[in-house]
Amino acid sequence: MSYTVFARKYRPQTFDDVVGQEHITRTLKNAIQQNRLAHAYLFVGPRGTGKTSSARILAMALNCLSSDKPTISPCGKCDSCREIAGGNSLDVLEFDAASNTQVDKVREIIIDNVKYMPARGRYKVYLVDEVHMLSAGSFNALLKTLEEPPQHVKFLFATTDVQKLPATILSRCQRFDLKRIGAPVIAGHLKHIAAQEGVALSDEAALAVAVGADGGMRDAESMLDQLVAFCGEAVEEKDVLSVFGFTSRQTVSELCGALLAQDAPHAMRLVHEQAEAGRDLTQLMGDLIGHLRNLLLAQADPRGLEEELGRSVVEALQAQCADVDRERLLELIDLCASAEQRMKWASNKQMYVEVALLRAIQAISQVTLGEVLNALGAIREGRSPSEKSTAAAPVRSKPQSPKPAAMAAPAAKPVAIHPPVATTSPVATVAPITTLPKFDVIRVNQVAEGQTQNILPVSAAAILPVKDTVAPQVPESPSSRVWKVEELWPAMVEMVRKERPLISMWVEAGVLAEIEGGNAQLLFPADQTLAVEYVAQENNRGFLEGILQKVAGSPLRLSVGMRAGVQLRPVAQPPAPEKVAPKDPMEEFKNDPLIRKALEIFKARLEAV
Repeated sequence: MSYTVFARKYRPQTFDDVVGQEHITRTLKNAIQQNRLAHAYLFVGPRGTGKTSSARILAMALNCLSSDKPTISPCGKCDSCREIAGGNSLDVLEFDAASNTQVDKVREIIIDNVKYMPARGRYKVYLVDEVHMLSAGSFNALLKTLEEPPQHVKFLFATTDVQKLPATILSRCQRFDLKRIGAPVIAGHLKHIAAQEGVALSDEAALAVAVGADGGMRDAESMLDQLVAFCGEAVEEKDVLSVFGFTSRQTVSELCGALLAQDAPHAMRLVHEQAEAGRDLTQLMGDLIGHLRNLLLAQADPRGLEEELGRSVVEALQAQCADVDRERLLELIDLCASAEQRMKWASNKQMYVEVALLRAIQAISQVTLGEVLNALGAIREGRSPSEKSTAAAPVRSKPQSPKPAAMAAPAAKPVAIHPPVATTSPVATVAPITTLPKFDVIRVNQVAEGQTQNILPVSAAAILPVKDTVAPQVPESPSSRVWKVEELWPAMVEMVRKERPLISMWVEAGVLAEIEGGNAQLLFPADQTLAVEYVAQENNRGFLEGILQKVAGSPLRLSVGMRAGVQLRPVAQPPAPEKVAPKDPMEEFKNDPLIRKALEIFKARLEAV
């Protein structure tokens, strides 16, 4: 009796025998039980995942003679089942589209014969493998028959390249997409086959074969068949690595660990050992890329990766990439993928592997753009670049409301306003108010050092006369001076334009009024409520007090208010700057103090890309 290879001997004969495609087998079984059978099915997927096997099982389920109707469990013993399994059934015509691409062949095999009833079974089934190889004329000739076939005809198509099928064919079929089978599932099935054959297959060897099969069960069974012929009754992982030139998972993980640890000598030593052992270095680079991909998925989707590799492997991957950024892993994958692409045409593959690993180690030591931006943000916030920003939004305590000022009921009488703390401070009076567009609060200067800012509430349509908006007077010292506002105001505006040009437009909407003692008044017309509110803010008013101190040579307290009919004192605009040649943006970027500080911290340099 001739020898039968594992891929044929252990080919699935029932829906339950199909491994790793439960979503396909369940749908087909439900369709048979509910009598919802379509006239055309399309099986799509990578090689060795069960496309043709699923189509044959469906054909056996439709024509099994042990049942008076289609069954989900074909017996496999009746004449119809045996003939279908052997490929010599008169009712199930299986042919390869790659060998019959012409229109004449399709017309002769299918179109001219669909009108004839099946010889023995219930249906005449046409199983076309690699259907994407048919010519455009063949597809066009098949369209009408495929859309409205006789009741006794079923079409089963299988393909590995569904993109080549016309949309008109796809729309006439029920499509089933078979997925790659996970390595743990393939390894378990190989252990089952080894047990049936009396072969001792270690778990590590089974997993190594499953990983090398890349999701194809037929490839894994063929590899196991070859290993049994090489090793005999016991197969170990070292045998798998020796026969197929694979690199062990431990070696790949160790190489990746040396890469992430920037241990160049160790990485070079591992590459040399693999080259001396005769390993395929292109396969080694592919295995390293796959390992980096697993590290990436271990961070992004560990639960989905567990279905492919198992929980223990995923936990080991998570431990290895715990301190590695996702951006860094993506960069390493790009570097290794570029090297793998160049290795296909290179004679000295070891050199490309070594150069790629050294570049990857160098890339790890370099600072990424994201790290630079984070460091710059830390410098702006006053933190150390290595310190993570964990401070949440500051919790602002509810400010203590100042005691409300006692105001007289008649609007025509002056109202006395007392400072919040100092009981001996002078009292500011408020004259009758006049109408103004809506304005809620006017801020008055600080009355004395250490006291809170006096905030005077005003009705929605009121303003303060000038004489009543001044802060409580500070007693003049013997050394007090008399300043001329006509001289101070232009100098003050010029300095504001230079140091804070964004607020100069608000400041120039008013005018510096009289200065008495140590107090100065900045007054605005009645229609400049927004300018008053903006300038009266504590930070802006403090800045203007600093400007006044610079131009006057002595500290002055500034109060902000409004008066109807204020006469502005325009200040001449500075002359337009001379046109100069534009500066090089790159030079300005290099000379930026923040960038220079970042380069110093990271010990980096700028390079043109």
